[in-house]
Amino acid sequence: MNILHLIHRSLPFHGGAERYVLEHALAASRWGHTSTIATTDAWDVSLFGDRHGARVVPAEETWRDVRIIRFRVTHPPLDPIRRAVLRRLLPGGPDRFFHPNPSIPGLGRWLSRERGFSFVHANAMPFLLYHGYRHASSRACGLASVPHANIGERYRRLSDIRYFAGLQPRILRESSFAVAQSSFEAGLFLDMGVLPERIHLSGSGIDPAEFAAPDRKAARIRLGFDGPFVLSMTSHCADRGSGHLIEACRRLWAHGLDFRLVLAGPVARGFGPELESRLREVPPGRIVLTGYIEKGQRAGIIAEAAVTALPSRLDCFGIILLEAWACGNPVIGAWSGAMPDLVDDGVNGYLVSFGDVETLADRIARLLGDPSSRDAMGRAGREMVLRERTWEKVTDRFYRRVAECRPAGE
Repeated sequence: MNILHLIHRSLPFHGGAERYVLEHALAASRWGHTSTIATTDAWDVSLFGDRHGARVVPAEETWRDVRIIRFRVTHPPLDPIRRAVLRRLLPGGPDRFFHPNPSIPGLGRWLSRERGFSFVHANAMPFLLYHGYRHASSRACGLASVPHANIGERYRRLSDIRYFAGLQPRILRESSFAVAQSSFEAGLFLDMGVLPERIHLSGSGIDPAEFAAPDRKAARIRLGFDGPFVLSMTSHCADRGSGHLIEACRRLWAHGLDFRLVLAGPVARGFGPELESRLREVPPGRIVLTGYIEKGQRAGIIAEAAVTALPSRLDCFGIILLEAWACGNPVIGAWSGAMPDLVDDGVNGYLVSFGDVETLADRIARLLGDPSSRDAMGRAGREMVLRERTWEKVTDRFYRRVAECRPAGE
């Protein structure tokens, strides 16, 4: 089969959903399929609402036999007014035109002409789920819909993110199968009427080879210091608990604990002012900002961390936890997304409620002060990852499911 993968961003950016799609596209050849990734030209997701965001070139390339096509994000005049009108008038309006769904007219035109795909793998943003559904319906293709829904904690759902507005419940119900990244997300699908047999519980994985020989020396040179540190490697913002993590560390520094906090990855524009304010409240040099980390540099930095923390309510999965475990390190996650499925509290790491700074500080202090517990938790996490969470295992489960719903004649 020729499989179309839809995602809002792809190489050279390496985020959680982006990596998930890339690995599934690469794995297709192992099952006798070919893959095309259709995406945007955005490097920075701020481009979806701001014409000054960074872009990726070229428009088309082939990477390890996967064709990648990037469609240009546009910014029409009077865009807020245009969105308000179109989401009321056009089919799929709520899915296509609510912010932050971008304007990408080239993608729709291209899909209307394409007839060579037998299966569509639509991911992440509502406009892509809509385009995938429309294309699969009109071409009698198979369809896997993957919302990667960031909807908060199980008992404290986010109400201001419109993941399931518009046609999305219908799209999920009528897909060949809907992919949930966690048991929490699978429960949401059931609430929307998706049949249990149409739900595929997946999640992300890791490539063990990437973490077999991390370059620790290069990591320390990049960081510019020796000594223990807590690592947060994500796109830093309020909903990812970045402010809570800084406050937890500030309290520990005030009590004399000697460590640094490394914030690796980009800082969301809206979080910049809060970050600057918090930096003024902590001792100089205690917080290290790295900016975006290239794929080849991730393993060394992760391996050198004493603790990796993701106290986020915005991550549907949390692939950084798998990467930390692959390096034999313990983690601190939140009771949101897939993290309760992954973290066995007190065994391979700890879980905290989003915003619970006191508990977060306590768990950091416990791990920093007890090397034997750190090592034991890291080993337990590594064993679980190698047993259940390699990309080969994750993608094979997906393609076995695809094989069950091939279009007639395939």
